[in-house]
Amino acid sequence: MVWTFLSAWAAYLLADGLHVSGVLSTVACGLVLGRLQHKTLSAASRVQALAVWSVVTFVMEALVFVLVGLALRGVLHRFGADWGTVLSLLPAAATIFAVLVLARFAWIFPTAYIPRALIPSLRERDPYPSLAVPLVMSWAGMRGVVSLAAALSLPENFPGRDIILFVTFCVVAATIVVLGLTLGPVAKTLAGKDFLLHGEETLSEEAVRAEIARAQFDAIRAHSLGAEGKHAHPRLVEQYGHRLAIAEDHVLAKGSHGERRLQHYRAVLIAVEAGREKLLELFNSARIHDSVMHRVEGELDQEELYAARVVEVMESD
Repeated sequence: MVWTFLSAWAAYLLADGLHVSGVLSTVACGLVLGRLQHKTLSAASRVQALAVWSVVTFVMEALVFVLVGLALRGVLHRFGADWGTVLSLLPAAATIFAVLVLARFAWIFPTAYIPRALIPSLRERDPYPSLAVPLVMSWAGMRGVVSLAAALSLPENFPGRDIILFVTFCVVAATIVVLGLTLGPVAKTLAGKDFLLHGEETLSEEAVRAEIARAQFDAIRAHSLGAEGKHAHPRLVEQYGHRLAIAEDHVLAKGSHGERRLQHYRAVLIAVEAGREKLLELFNSARIHDSVMHRVEGELDQEELYAARVVEVMESD
């Protein structure tokens, strides 16, 4: 947890030392760590990081908007409470808003299709997306905390800082209200157009769970098969969800099946690891959505933590 915080600071300080944007460097660092966490962090670390960073993110986002509100008060004061000056900046804010929306379209569409057109291997591995995908991605260009943080990070004596702060606030508000409120209807409208949805669809959450269950079943069956061809964990092989019945059986045995229980939860850890590898394979091949990835991974992490805790206690005894 300490290293996750230090990584953010290190990314900012390194960028600041190179005289580039510390805010964008920190964002890039977060994207990289978010991608690597599935492999590099343990289940316990991910659960702790999710709990800590959820609170930190909420507090920091609220703090940024509070700081913007306080900064805007000073901006309006320095404008001399002249609403004519404020109104004169609205056309500039509207122009920048329009440029941002159009620039996002101009960037996403070429990057979605040109690399695939030029690189056959990429096109075979990841075919052309349906037209609906870049359309929705282009429209989902809401600005928020990062834009506000970038504006607030400007030095106090930076030329035109007050104008930048005011216009940034207007653009953020406009993108959240206009793009945010219309994104749902736009996506639903495009989803109803069959000619736009000719690309490969991602797997549903139910299908992902079926894939993981199959991987876990194969891992348990291979691990528990003994020399005589008999399974050491028949209940796990028959149905992985019978852990409660097995646990009750161990309770009634009053500890006489300690070794069997230890082997049971070691097998559970093997099954969890197999399920996680399958989940990462589906995620890296873009067959599941990011939200599905995090939900299922969270369940696997909780399962691993419980089994690992049981194994640790029994081995220490």
